[in-house]
Amino acid sequence: MRCARKFGDEVNTLLLPYQLNYSLWQVMFVIHDKQGCTSIEIADYLNVSKPSIAKRTQILAQMNIVTQVQTDDKRQKKLVLSVAGQNLYQQCAAEIDLFEQQLIQRLDCQEVARSLNLLHQLTAALETQTAERSHE
Repeated sequence: MRCARKFGDEVNTLLLPYQLNYSLWQVMFVIHDKQGCTSIEIADYLNVSKPSIAKRTQILAQMNIVTQVQTDDKRQKKLVLSVAGQNLYQQCAAEIDLFEQQLIQRLDCQEVARSLNLLHQLTAALETQTAERSHE
């Protein structure tokens, strides 16, 4: 937890000039990664409440970073990054990638790969456990 908090604080510092923070960045990341999605999908992916995602997407919409597009299901709106949002995403992603590279440059490459593999396995195990619990 301590590591995640410190990492988030550093990312907040990087994003400050763009009037963003880590929680807004996470929403932008998911929308970019999924090439557009609903707020429910974002909440599920980040494992946070739907109202908190609604608040974040509203802020991003006011900043002209995200826009809504119609879907086949008229009850749901798909969120996509606007052109300005795509440009901002690319700028911020480059800075965050550079920060991450600087952070791990002194570490053994094989250890980093093993650690990433372990994190993926832990995530998969947690998702399986959550899915099993919801089917009970």
